[in-house]
Amino acid sequence: MSQENPAVTRAMGAGLFQFRHSVPLRLRLHETIRLLGNLDGMTCLDVGSPNGALSGLLRKQGGKWHSAVLTAEAESSLHLAVEENVHRLTDRTMPFKRKSFDVVVIFQGMDAFHADEAFIEECHRVLKPDGRLIANVHHDKPYTLLRGLRSMLRTIRESPGLDFTGYSEAQLFSILKHGFDVHNLRSYSRFFVELVDAIVTFILDGIPPDLPESPRRIRVTYMVAGPFYWIASQLDLLLFFTRGHYLVATAKRRAWRPRNAPVLVDGRSISEAVLSKALD
Repeated sequence: MSQENPAVTRAMGAGLFQFRHSVPLRLRLHETIRLLGNLDGMTCLDVGSPNGALSGLLRKQGGKWHSAVLTAEAESSLHLAVEENVHRLTDRTMPFKRKSFDVVVIFQGMDAFHADEAFIEECHRVLKPDGRLIANVHHDKPYTLLRGLRSMLRTIRESPGLDFTGYSEAQLFSILKHGFDVHNLRSYSRFFVELVDAIVTFILDGIPPDLPESPRRIRVTYMVAGPFYWIASQLDLLLFFTRGHYLVATAKRRAWRPRNAPVLVDGRSISEAVLSKALD
């Protein structure tokens, strides 16, 4: 019997600990698995997994999985958690042949590349003709209190740049429409869970990664946050009528055909011109 690699065991254990104590991660897995269906005989790809255990648990759903990551650090971490079929995305290009996968699951990537349509076109290229895309993205909610809180926390940390606020339903559909038929679009992860997660993320960002006691501090942070996550998830049940802070879309691949709306000579779309005339 082959012995398990201790480094792999520790990495998977740390990832599982974080996963078990993080309600947003569990919600992301739940929403994704709900849409996957039967994967027998399928080849699948997850992109931008924020947690090694998340990719590991996906692989338990069946099929043959590959994982694509965005940074060298994520590549090393995921290699420890799942060992095989881990690939690094470079220069916005996926290192796979055309029509390689039956399913592509996106956890992160569209906003990271700041070229979401080109990224989706790459997903289209590596999917088989009848392949499916499951995309998890931040939901842009301009009037939520969380936007102000996250901005304040970034100011405290003196983090440069602007927060990416996510996509509206219309924006996500607009990005996917050129090569996919969107079959399902829903939101999840509501206010209180995201509030706790914003505070936890702020605390974790303040822990230097190179300190020997950093793993212990991270574990303590999640242990303390666990009950607050649970309370938040119960409070969010009362907000069933609101839209969540994440969107998940399921789309079926079809031939790539740009579907840009016609533009008038003055640069306006037809819908903008009609709306303008109606308001005159």
